[in-house]
Parts: sequence; structure tokens; C-alpha cells
Amino acid sequence: MKTLIVCASRYGSTLTIGRWIADRLPWGTVDVYPVDRAPGPEGYELIFLGGGVYDEGVSKEIISYARKNVDSLKNKRIVLFAVCLDTKGVYVPEGKFYGGWHYLNSLLELMKGFPPVYAGLLSGEINPKKLTETDYRLLKVFYGKILKRNITEVPYKTMMSKPEVWEFVEKVLARLEGGF
Repeated sequence: MKTLIVCASRYGSTLTIGRWIADRLPWGTVDVYPVDRAPGPEGYELIFLGGGVYDEGVSKEIISYARKNVDSLKNKRIVLFAVCLDTKGVYVPEGKFYGGWHYLNSLLELMKGFPPVYAGLLSGEINPKKLTETDYRLLKVFYGKILKRNITEVPYKTMMSKPEVWEFVEKVLARLEGGF
């Protein structure tokens, strides 16, 4: 099955995860592209769309790619993934949702009428040495406002896990075969 994996990866985690997905797929024709160099979905049967989480949602670049190609995507099998540190929790300070499936809502909204085969959240990494000043500042705000942690420096943290990614792929394969 000819497969395209499009990754919006600002700092590299999502692209690494895209490659891990490709490694686990049992067929040979799998192309992995950063979103800014990705071809359209024409000619592919299965499309993975993934992005890191920034500013409370999946990256705007992957949303733009999906919006630009929405007509072509309607006839494809689609898998969505977001890469973030917290794949489990949803924080509700002051009545606003943060985290969890909320991150994928913008992509899911675009796909009303042609839902994805599968979607999931995968664990990522924060490397403060790679962050832009703006992202560093926003992350400090996130730690203070959402996590209620008073920090002076953003800590390095990785939760990336090849076994987690491969388990995600196994779930995708089960869905493609008609299972749940």
C-alpha cells in the first residue's frame, strides 16, 4: 500500500516519529516528508498526518497542508497523530480544556464526513536548547499557568518511545484489516 507520512516537525521529534512509523509498516513504499516539502496525497493510498503540539493544538502547518489538500484526502485512508509530552491528561483550570484529544480537534474538524482510520497522541520531547525564544517563553507560561509549576528554566524532557510508536502502528494495521 503506497503510503505518505507528512510531518510538521519544528524541532525534529515528529519527523523522527514519522520515520519510526515507516520502519514498522510491513510494505515497502512509504515516503516520509517534512510538511514544507511534502507532495500532495495524489498517488498514495494511506496518508499519515502528524504534527507537534504548539499553542494548545497540533501545528498550524499540518492543518494548512490538510486544508490545502482536503479534496484529495476525502478519498484516502487517513491516520492522524499529534506529538506532545502529555498524552494522557486533560487539564481544566478556569474551565478551559488543555491536552489530550483536544490537540487534534482542528484536524478532525476538517475531516467531517470522512473520518480517519485511526488517530492518536504520541509522546515527544522538549529540548530547551533547540527552542526559539518565543517557544521557550510560551513553554514557561504553560508550566506556570497550566501545570502550576514555578520554573526559572524549561527542563529537558523526553518521553519518545519507539515501542509506543510501533504499538500505534499495530493499532492502525488492525483498523486497516477491519479490526478494532
